[in-house]
Amino acid sequence: MLNRIKGFAYDIVLYFVLFTIKNKNKSKKVLIIRVDEIGDYILWRKFIHPILNSYDLTNHEIHFLGNESWQSLFELEFKGTFTKLYWLKKNNFKKNLSYRYSFLKKIAKENYAIIINPTYSRAKRIDDTIVKAANATTNIGILRNNENYLPYEQNFDRQLYHKLYKVQEKYGFEFNRNKEFAEWVCKSSIPNLNLNFESNTLPQSHIALPENGYFIVFPGSRSSARIWDTENFIVVSNYLYQKYKLTAIVCGGQGDILYAERFIQAYSNPVINITAKTSLPELLSIIKNAACLLSVDTGSIHLAASVNCLALGIFNGSQYGRFSPYPKEISSKIISFYPKQVLEDINQNVLSKYELISTISYNDVSPNEVIDYLNSYPLQEGTS
Repeated sequence: MLNRIKGFAYDIVLYFVLFTIKNKNKSKKVLIIRVDEIGDYILWRKFIHPILNSYDLTNHEIHFLGNESWQSLFELEFKGTFTKLYWLKKNNFKKNLSYRYSFLKKIAKENYAIIINPTYSRAKRIDDTIVKAANATTNIGILRNNENYLPYEQNFDRQLYHKLYKVQEKYGFEFNRNKEFAEWVCKSSIPNLNLNFESNTLPQSHIALPENGYFIVFPGSRSSARIWDTENFIVVSNYLYQKYKLTAIVCGGQGDILYAERFIQAYSNPVINITAKTSLPELLSIIKNAACLLSVDTGSIHLAASVNCLALGIFNGSQYGRFSPYPKEISSKIISFYPKQVLEDINQNVLSKYELISTISYNDVSPNEVIDYLNSYPLQEGTS
């Protein structure tokens, strides 16, 4: 009931914007929208330039709307690329009606001719509301899944998009899906691209890092359901210290501080805590030079892929195939560990069970499975 009331309040704000902003002749402006999370951005960003070079966008002024949480990563590669940028404070957009109204009003006033939304898991209350407020002549998007749409919201986007791409592989990897969509928009094939950030775009780290090498630990997650117990991280970290004498570098954002503190209190070997103390570009530099990274399925896995760092990722089957396992041609350094139940289901081709959110515990992955892998494929000397 509370969710419905909140949705009703959001709709009042949206329709008030549509009622008060009356544009006439459409401008020659295009808005590209991408407001999901860091990992989503990492797996999409390589297709920005191909879309910009699309013939249909010739002679248009192109604007971009992104998620403020990864603005600094965007600026590493695309600073000066767009005529105008908007950075959405996503939490404010969800919680503050005044901010929501002023943001939607700014978008509506631009009088866009074309909107491009390449997000597969569109959300009625976030990006699709922005698309509707823009009231463009042509809205281009992907035929979505239901991850971010509640049952009673299903009709909201029924006639919102004028051109919708239907994905070829429902359980395909996200990078490949983004490529398919970009090729559809561009009406031409796109050469194979890699995820990597160029080394010369990354800043130097101001953190004093150990000369004998280190590994990265991300013990937290923005979702309380997406947690691997601290003790599991400790077991693998102890192994990495005992075998390689590597220092643990504990990382994460502001919301991960509690998890970082739990890890540090329980870990008796050398450790450096940089949780919430670096920018994302600086964190990329630190990850790039690490021997490996250990994390549940957060954006950190995709950050590691983008700088060619070995990542040991703990997964529970949610959206299997979409964000993991990584196809070898995209990265051979992302190693995915799943509960035995998930692997059995996948071997029996029961993919539909894991299309969206799995409720299987991450703790069903034993730390010994990670150690067994490392025994079979030892870290290379000089990897840090």
